[in-house]
Amino acid sequence: VKKVIAVVSGKGGVGKSSVTAMSAVWARRNGYQTGILDADITGPSMPKMFGLGYKDLISTGEGLHPAASITGIKVMSMNLLMKQQDAPVIWRSPVITGALKQFWQEVIWGNVDYMFVDMPPGTGDVPLTVFQSLPIAGIIIVTTPQDLVSMIVKKALGMAKLMNVPILGLVENMSYITCPHCGEQIHLFGSGKIDVHEAVT
Repeated sequence: VKKVIAVVSGKGGVGKSSVTAMSAVWARRNGYQTGILDADITGPSMPKMFGLGYKDLISTGEGLHPAASITGIKVMSMNLLMKQQDAPVIWRSPVITGALKQFWQEVIWGNVDYMFVDMPPGTGDVPLTVFQSLPIAGIIIVTTPQDLVSMIVKKALGMAKLMNVPILGLVENMSYITCPHCGEQIHLFGSGKIDVHEAVT
């Protein structure tokens, strides 16, 4: 695995998984060998996004291989290990971080140019484990315009800076919709409050 890029936010529901999936699709369309490690162990969504399930995980004499999308994006997620996709994962933090380390160390990823890590929200055990255990080349921060979200996202920004993890960019999701009749931009959640220059420097 040559480059590992984590997609983070301090808040859930801002579109981290969508940004992760679209980034991986972009990289694959541009000819790169691409992988996704779904680090959201208790709320995994990557298999559903790529139409993958339990039957798509590959186990050989060598070990466990990630599932692959139609276009060849390699995916490893907790939901690929579960026959029932909506079954809850009720684990304590040490077990969750142990599973995450296994996804990185024991799954046979093969040649990957870019691996995108879909992070769970917050600044707890899993993000800390990812920052300390994986060779993170940089992070992409995802936010939405609401004041509350912006405040919490700044916590993730602060964590990245404390851990000396480079910030590659910031995505403000759900910024506005364009009226189909007059073309006016409508800011449903207000205008963004995070300074992009401040975030990436």
